[in-house]
Amino acid sequence: MSKVKLNESNSTRMEYLWPLRFAVGWMFLDGGLRKAVLKPAKLNPLSASFVGGKLVNFLPHSGPFKPFLLMTLENRPLDVAFLTIFSYLEIVVGLFLVLGVLTRLAAFGALLMSAGFAPAYWLGSTCEDEWQIGALLVAGSLVLMLTASGRTWGVDSLIYKKFGDRALSRRIPVLKWIKLW
Repeated sequence: MSKVKLNESNSTRMEYLWPLRFAVGWMFLDGGLRKAVLKPAKLNPLSASFVGGKLVNFLPHSGPFKPFLLMTLENRPLDVAFLTIFSYLEIVVGLFLVLGVLTRLAAFGALLMSAGFAPAYWLGSTCEDEWQIGALLVAGSLVLMLTASGRTWGVDSLIYKKFGDRALSRRIPVLKWIKLW
């Protein structure tokens, strides 16, 4: 009988998490690539397709992010820098999740990004499925952050074999539960 990899805290086979890791990673990778690489005009403030307009639509629903968004919208260079950095972070987080590199840390970043824009999920052009996609990104990111899904069919398996577990921070109580891989 072959040895089956199980999550140490329950009986879920870790191979089952690979499709979730790939799907969440692909959503972020695709979102970043569509803005930064495939249509760079979306990050050009002189273009009609500049994504800064979406921040204006999001502003009334931004909750705790309102002061930050007001500051970026009132300062065009900061607005462009924020959107560009966010787009490239989407690419990095997505690529790390797809490849299983620093999966828990990448999933933590994905969780912060997807939860941060949760109030705006209903603002899409169709207003039909954005909230569903957002809810799945939040839930999927949370599951990936709490599990070691990159240790199966991912680069994290090599990192784990060499270094073992590493917490994001051992000094801050909440962050000691967040492992890097």
